[in-house]
Amino acid sequence: MRLDTIIENAHVVTRDPERPTAVRIGLWQGRIAGVDDEIDGLDAAEVIDAGGAVVLPGFIDAHTHLQLTGQGLLAIDISAADSVDQALAIIAERSQTFAADQWVEISGYDQRAIGRDLTAAELDQAAGGRKAWARHISSHSSVISNAVIRDIPDAAGRDLAQRTHGVLREVEQDLVRAQRLPYSLEEAGRTIEIAAEQARREGVTFCMDAGAGGRIGSLNPLDLSTHQRLLEQGRIPVRMQLMPSLDALHAVQGGHGDGFGCGLDIGLRTGIGSDRLRVGGLKVVIDGGMMVRTARFTEPYEGSDNRGQYSTDPDELIAGIVDGHRAGWQLAVHAIGDAAIDVALEAFGQADAYGGTAGRRHRIEHGGLIRPDHIAELAAREIAIVGQPSFLYDSGDDFARQMGPKRAPWLYRGRSLVDAGVRVVGSTDRPLAGTPLRAIQVLADRTSNSGAIIGDGEQLTVSEALDTVTTHAAWVAGMEDRLGRISAGFLADFTVLDRSPLDVEVSEIAGIGVRATVVDGQWSDV
Repeated sequence: MRLDTIIENAHVVTRDPERPTAVRIGLWQGRIAGVDDEIDGLDAAEVIDAGGAVVLPGFIDAHTHLQLTGQGLLAIDISAADSVDQALAIIAERSQTFAADQWVEISGYDQRAIGRDLTAAELDQAAGGRKAWARHISSHSSVISNAVIRDIPDAAGRDLAQRTHGVLREVEQDLVRAQRLPYSLEEAGRTIEIAAEQARREGVTFCMDAGAGGRIGSLNPLDLSTHQRLLEQGRIPVRMQLMPSLDALHAVQGGHGDGFGCGLDIGLRTGIGSDRLRVGGLKVVIDGGMMVRTARFTEPYEGSDNRGQYSTDPDELIAGIVDGHRAGWQLAVHAIGDAAIDVALEAFGQADAYGGTAGRRHRIEHGGLIRPDHIAELAAREIAIVGQPSFLYDSGDDFARQMGPKRAPWLYRGRSLVDAGVRVVGSTDRPLAGTPLRAIQVLADRTSNSGAIIGDGEQLTVSEALDTVTTHAAWVAGMEDRLGRISAGFLADFTVLDRSPLDVEVSEIAGIGVRATVVDGQWSDV
């Protein structure tokens, strides 16, 4: 047998407990043929000298929004602004060359960084009277210009946007989406392509994209077609798993005894479904986000009477989750506030009567504030928590102030979940929360960018943190038999680093350099 490739002179961290390290890996037809002595006596068409680099299983980013990431990369970026005046100056300068009828799309918008929300009138002036859309970094709010407000066909919608001076939150953003979207398949594909390449350069080999076909994460409702076109054209450098949004489902005709009533139509056609592109869990959004104070809590945000909001009536959400469970979907439920997690657990409790929830790999996305009384039920129902540890680095100080001293230790938990048997999965919520390496570091040190420790005692070991973006992420994707480890028979996906997260000071992990990624055995330098 002649292998396709041998990678040698590497420091291989396999995550395989039976063979934790190696120095050589043999590859054949996109799979791992073996390591070290398992490939003794075999030659290969290609030999790659890793030069002592660290080779890990490919990082899996279990909750991303590539279209929104790419949209932001193509838009006018105001993330460097620290005042309203500076933000408006950037918009004014960059939009000067735009055609009069061209949309001015703005990324990097965060009212916390500039002191307050922008207004429709300010956007009008900065964008030269063009239609302008400043999308919040969390996607839970937007600001639109008066040029957009004037073209809202519904009088009630226009009145709402005028009263709020162009600030739209949660489902109110449908007023601007209805004008700007959908992108063409090519436009949407371009956003995915450039975002996937950014992810690859950060060591990611597999992205799970949340909300395909839905109002939050999609620029074109035919998301599966968009991704399939990219794959066929060789334009997507990472594996993809798409999580359709509940609002993309519609009534379907089924058997009288089937017990569910909704199904999917988001561009399905011949050829879909492989290890490179597949359908994942059903995304259900219960509440908003903490950055714009719309995540739903049982107690108000500190110093206010605001408890946040649900995305829609909780009974409708519960019914949708139960219907999805009965139809055989894995559920991926966005629940940030503790009240939203209450609704998720109530839904899983009701769903349990129909085949049981344990073993179904249902997942809660974010799990921003998990009360102590939630933990045992999460463990009993085997609900995974797909969190974004880097929120604690980027926004931990703000979130801790929002929650106050009693609740702050419950933010984005780690140790208490792992000790109870809850599977913790890491992700970035791309374009929001850092890189996988940053996620590993924050899970281990719980430190914000100011140096404050948020939830001391919730730290994981670095090895446990590494599992969240390798073995645990592969498990939640239903692919633990072929991803997440470097072992014979597994898919040849690797992340190649300058140093091992296991061998450096915790504070240095996020700064480790990424040298290359390998997907299906194809080595690509960064």
